[in-house]
Amino acid sequence: MKIEQVSFGFTTNKVQETKEFYEKYLGAETIFEKEGYACLKLGDISNILSIEAPQSPEDKPSDSTGLGLGITVDDVDLPYAEIPAKKLNIEMPLQDHPWDERGFGIKDPNGITIYIYSVTGEPTDEYK
Repeated sequence: MKIEQVSFGFTTNKVQETKEFYEKYLGAETIFEKEGYACLKLGDISNILSIEAPQSPEDKPSDSTGLGLGITVDDVDLPYAEIPAKKLNIEMPLQDHPWDERGFGIKDPNGITIYIYSVTGEPTDEYK
């Protein structure tokens, strides 16, 4: 899978579990880590994911409701075919969309939806 663009960060009580999820299932590489924080690189370019534990009693973990991470890949069918072997639950099956995308969705340990997709060509007139 070739990730082309992503940038995202959030606060969680599950820093280690989340870091391991992104490494194992999305091929992320840890580029910096300290207690309660991990900075991951996704893909071949500077796509950074920052995962941070709450730093004070006032800090709360990010609410995953409504949060989503979109990852554009060169061929979405390749990572989708790997799902059964990785034993991931599919939240949204692979499908073609009239807005010029083909994609599917999974969730990370925090409940954040990860939408993995490829651009397919021209959107339908409704989405131009």
